[in-house]
Amino acid sequence: MFAKVLHAAVGVTVAALAYAPNAAADAVPGGEAPRALAERMAAESAPSERAIHAAVDEYLAASRADASLVGGAGAAGYDGGFWIRGGSFLLKTNLTIQTRFEAFDWDERANEAAPGGDLSGFSLPRVTLKLSGDATCDIHYYAELEFGHAGLVMAPVVGGPPMMMGYAPGMVEFMEDPGICREAWIEYEAAPQLAFRMGLIKTAAPRQLLTPPEYQQFVDISLASASVGSMMPGYTDRNRDYGFMLHGAFGCDGQLSYLATVTNADGPVRRNVLNGTTNDNLAFSARLNWDIAGHMGYEECALNQREGELTAAVGIWGHALSDVTSDNPHVSNGSSWNAGVDAALGYGGFSFCGAYTYSEWMDGVDTSSCWCVQAGYLFPGTAWEVAARYSFITMDMMSMTEGGQEFGFAVNYFIDGHSDKVTADVAFISGDDDGNIFGDVYAGYEPTGTGDGVLLRLQWQLAL
Repeated sequence: MFAKVLHAAVGVTVAALAYAPNAAADAVPGGEAPRALAERMAAESAPSERAIHAAVDEYLAASRADASLVGGAGAAGYDGGFWIRGGSFLLKTNLTIQTRFEAFDWDERANEAAPGGDLSGFSLPRVTLKLSGDATCDIHYYAELEFGHAGLVMAPVVGGPPMMMGYAPGMVEFMEDPGICREAWIEYEAAPQLAFRMGLIKTAAPRQLLTPPEYQQFVDISLASASVGSMMPGYTDRNRDYGFMLHGAFGCDGQLSYLATVTNADGPVRRNVLNGTTNDNLAFSARLNWDIAGHMGYEECALNQREGELTAAVGIWGHALSDVTSDNPHVSNGSSWNAGVDAALGYGGFSFCGAYTYSEWMDGVDTSSCWCVQAGYLFPGTAWEVAARYSFITMDMMSMTEGGQEFGFAVNYFIDGHSDKVTADVAFISGDDDGNIFGDVYAGYEPTGTGDGVLLRLQWQLAL
């Protein structure tokens, strides 16, 4: 179409040039001879139709060459996110918005937050912008920026990760840092079996901590999973640390996958070379995952399962570090490590996941055990899913036992899959023995002491 228009434009231009001498001759009084001369000159100088086509083709060829200098004409569209591609470069953008109403109620007046009492209100826990894509030479990249209410529990303490245990009810505070970078890395993929990633990366953790927030069956992770997150440097809900990762997949269908990380052990809040309170100790983590049937990924619900097909996966992971507070003078709390196993199962509309984690600090002086079991059912032919879970934590800390447990129930309505869904859930939380000091690792899970608490949440999610 463009070529036809260009041909017509050139033809009109040539005709105008041919007419110009005639107009000039007409302007000469009594100039019959000059007019004839002008007509002869125009006829001799007018280009042929072949010449016009050649000129147009030459112009279009030059235009195509100019476009190729910037990597091609490019393309754009939407496929699980808006994308733009030009040559070997790809940029994909995703946006998650979670708007929520939540309320927490204590059954004992003494345990309520002072002076606030029972707490409730509207919040915007996540406004997450994700940028990802490809560059040249098998280079990939990812950046996740968080503008919502999500943040760290308490301000970072000098010489260590954020302190998240031992606070009385109502004393828990959250850092709300607009525009915080929760994850960002550059990756070189040498082969599907080996890729090198460096930046602010995920560390090995239980399956539920690796599940993206958009794919959760509940509004967020369980009490047990949040406590595991607090035992390692990083966020309580999605552990991240600065360092590098090796990861890949093996097997005829990539059913075996692994990751291994070496990180700062300080969490995503410090630049060590500028912070004199940090030390050069490192943390090490690894995870091995086996997809026994199908490819489950880390999604909890049954949206990607098919009727009559079985999906199953198991995983094992570990995280260890030398807990050095400072090196001048040298102060060490000994070694700390976490290890666990998890499993996931799906059949039709049924889904299940479970995890166990054991942790030690200060060379085994303090220990803890965490369990979480969660199951869901997506009613066939509908957009409704129900889910239930149970999790508990026990901790032996200097001859004192503390912990807590959670019973939770959730209902999901998928307006358009995970892209547009509404979730309502309730959690019944109780402290055991000497109390529930782990209650402060998650928004709403304030310590319940030896009493009970109820957390109600209603969330509307849009994930583009």
